[in-house]
Amino acid sequence: MRFCILASGSRGNSVFIESDYARVLVDVGLSARQIELRLRGIGVDPSSIDAIVLTHDHTDHVRGVGVFARRFGVPIYGHPDTLDNITYLLRNQETIQPWHREFFIKDLGFWPFPLPHDSYPTVGYLVEHHQRYLAICTDLGVATEEVKQHLQEANAILLESNHDPEMLLNGPYPWHLKERIASHVGHLSNHNAGELLNAVLHPGVQQVILGHLSEENNTAQLALQTVLEYLPTTVHDQVTVIEQRQVSPVFQL
Repeated sequence: MRFCILASGSRGNSVFIESDYARVLVDVGLSARQIELRLRGIGVDPSSIDAIVLTHDHTDHVRGVGVFARRFGVPIYGHPDTLDNITYLLRNQETIQPWHREFFIKDLGFWPFPLPHDSYPTVGYLVEHHQRYLAICTDLGVATEEVKQHLQEANAILLESNHDPEMLLNGPYPWHLKERIASHVGHLSNHNAGELLNAVLHPGVQQVILGHLSEENNTAQLALQTVLEYLPTTVHDQVTVIEQRQVSPVFQL
């Protein structure tokens, strides 16, 4: 399995995943044109995408989904309620594939698990190929036991490290937004991410990518520094950070 984070943050999210036979986007939170450009930038023809899989209905995860699906004839997979909530982006020309439990797209398996976030439903995914697992786990306010159980299965993890609590508290956001972000249905802080990784990392984890960083309430250096404080030095080289305006390297799992 190969994967690349095309965008991660409050301004847009998308992950490209490729197996022997399948090419999938998890979320299309930028414009269809931007997703197309970023795919071409890593050598992927957008018309070769087999499916779009959605985590939830917030705009930074679905902004370009309708246009991209129509332009390239790509089916959209998601929780039935998520698909209902994005009908304003659709024109009855798209193929909609609601899932009710784990599902497969060619040789890629998807195991959804619930995340506590203020859009219901929000899910993370364990994505499986040849018994190797990528966990996509962003947009959650607290790490539940179910979240931990799923991350303990993963060989690579994309995990939210959204904000530094002091930067959030002293930053420009209005108080109600600060409360939302820091709540149990908001976003993980750098400290939360470090504690979670400390609880779930195991010898089979090959790569950890910290994502969904706030551009106003965090920095890549601070996120990485804080998270690494919770982890043994033996795994520090396996942890990296992706910022909103970057496309990540293409990782091999």
